[in-house]
Amino acid sequence: MHWGNATNESYWAEYDGLQHAKHQLLGRYLGGWFPILARWNGRVLYVDCHAGRGRHNKGQVGSPILALRTLLEHRLRARILASTEVCFAFFEINRPNYDHLCAEVASLGKLPHKIKVDPFYGDYEAQLRKIVKGLKQQKEQLAPAFAFLDPYGFKLPMDLFNELLDFPQCELLINFMYRYVDMAIHNPAQAHNLDRLFGCTHWRQLSDIEDRKRRAGETIALFSRQLQAEYVTHMYMKAANGTLKYVLLHATNHRKGRELMKEAMWSVTPDGSLTAFERNSPDQLVLIVLDPDLGPLKDHLWDRFVGKQVRMDKLYDWLLGELYLKKHLHKVLRGWCKEGLIKCTGYCGRFSFNKNPLVLFSAKRSAAI
Repeated sequence: MHWGNATNESYWAEYDGLQHAKHQLLGRYLGGWFPILARWNGRVLYVDCHAGRGRHNKGQVGSPILALRTLLEHRLRARILASTEVCFAFFEINRPNYDHLCAEVASLGKLPHKIKVDPFYGDYEAQLRKIVKGLKQQKEQLAPAFAFLDPYGFKLPMDLFNELLDFPQCELLINFMYRYVDMAIHNPAQAHNLDRLFGCTHWRQLSDIEDRKRRAGETIALFSRQLQAEYVTHMYMKAANGTLKYVLLHATNHRKGRELMKEAMWSVTPDGSLTAFERNSPDQLVLIVLDPDLGPLKDHLWDRFVGKQVRMDKLYDWLLGELYLKKHLHKVLRGWCKEGLIKCTGYCGRFSFNKNPLVLFSAKRSAAI
């Protein structure tokens, strides 16, 4: 199933806060991903499975051109390309969109020889399944890859996602179209499509949940659990009226990927909400950003380690499962140290967190509240 017109004229005519936030997130992440992967790999791959036209009517670039420009304008471009070939595969099923995209790529001029761009006219699914099958038959690995799946609807097969994630260095950024999914779970005619989307039949129980917020949470949680990834990170995209439109889900089996995506999401939503709004103007200059609420971090941290002694590197391991960043953890620990709720020992010289101190948590939890 594919919701809506493939060309989706209104999508290309407008450029709202959600599109802006999505592109900010992608650019921030790739800005860190390219140099990290280039350190150890001779080839990396960026895949855009619903590439579109490459540029909106008002001039803003789409995801494929954004990805290319992120590399072309990267301050470390020379170092990245010195040892690594970066391949871009763009899939677009609509012919006018495909022609627009090819023209946008051509407008970038002659690219460095270690940047390879392959636009494909057709459905990404058939091509990717063919590639995966060939690699498995030859017992070869896929080059480290980042695949961005941003459909107009939700023609998203869970089995293909997990086949890609089965390759050790493949990550996915999925636009989970919650609004359409929520409509479909109440429509028996969409059962087969939802079986493919979730890779199971458990979604049938979702229609019995009357509370909208709880139904949304359990729908997203089910889809996330079905992804065979150690880390799944979410960013919520809401309509002008505050209702949930879709969710960006990043799936990776690598610690660094999780850390990098958390940093990217916080850079786009510095208030810590991990939520973008359609009504936000892409041209709006934000002068005041409220400090994030660290209360949940404090509560979880204290509940987990009250009365215990733990090294800093183990606290970082624990933090990986939370949505907060190292700087937030450091701020909480510094405050508790001043209040006498924790003590840091087991390091030499002047204190710093990178010296892996032993952190001793007080047994008096009430003092930290």
